[in-house]
Amino acid sequence: MSKREAILEILKEVEKETSKKVAYVDLKRQKTNLTDSKLGGIPYLPKDKELPVDKEGRQLKLLAQINLQDLQGMEDLPSEGLLQFFVLADECYGLDFDNSASQDTFRVIYYEEIDKSVKEEKVSKIYNPYYEDEDEWFVFEGEFKMEFKITEEGMSFEDFRYDDIFVEKYNRKFPDEPINAFFDIDEFDSDLYDKISRENDSGEGIKIGGYPFFTQEDPRGYDYNGHDTLLLQIDTIDDDDEDIHIMWGDSGVGNFFVNAEDLKNRDFSNVLYNWDCY
Repeated sequence: MSKREAILEILKEVEKETSKKVAYVDLKRQKTNLTDSKLGGIPYLPKDKELPVDKEGRQLKLLAQINLQDLQGMEDLPSEGLLQFFVLADECYGLDFDNSASQDTFRVIYYEEIDKSVKEEKVSKIYNPYYEDEDEWFVFEGEFKMEFKITEEGMSFEDFRYDDIFVEKYNRKFPDEPINAFFDIDEFDSDLYDKISRENDSGEGIKIGGYPFFTQEDPRGYDYNGHDTLLLQIDTIDDDDEDIHIMWGDSGVGNFFVNAEDLKNRDFSNVLYNWDCY
């Protein structure tokens, strides 16, 4: 077996060993119902709850809402209820670069039960999210209904854990020619590295679960606090035909991460929020 063949074999091994379920999202621009899985629109709100605000009293904007009945079969997610993601509509989309797990200017909220007597018109009367600049472009305009396709995927190259897994396998196979990172392949076989990079989306897309994509690098690699599970990723889309335009800064991507045990325990108080762009 040549070195090139061995590398391709290692890639398949990592993909197989790290494979996990993922729900990819298709979007349809349309008016949504109160409890739909959606981007934007009017959020569901129980009668005894209040809409989330930051410490300055500014109301947060609904980024995404997931009706968990649409995701039956996904690992560790609740099987019912609603999961909501809110962010402050400021120039940083609610991201606190000093503490990206502090749920002040963003919020992740889980409602275990849905009260079907709640009326959208009552929520819409009090839903008035803050905008730093009324003329400023948010991540997207309008609302989109989500549709899901559940499949499986292996760990993405951008995940901070990928290097350790790949390098350990590679160095075991080639102990006399060790590498320190997956990127080192480029030094001795740039054609192969380019081919792998070109043919692998490596985490891109809008999805729940699976593995992340970054335009920069995985922030968890610098300060890992157990946020090992991708909860939601919203990628940039520019589709004139379907009238879907989502943009994080300069063609970036937004991610929310949670600890696997917290997810099993339905605890969304410790979520890491990040977005980056080119």
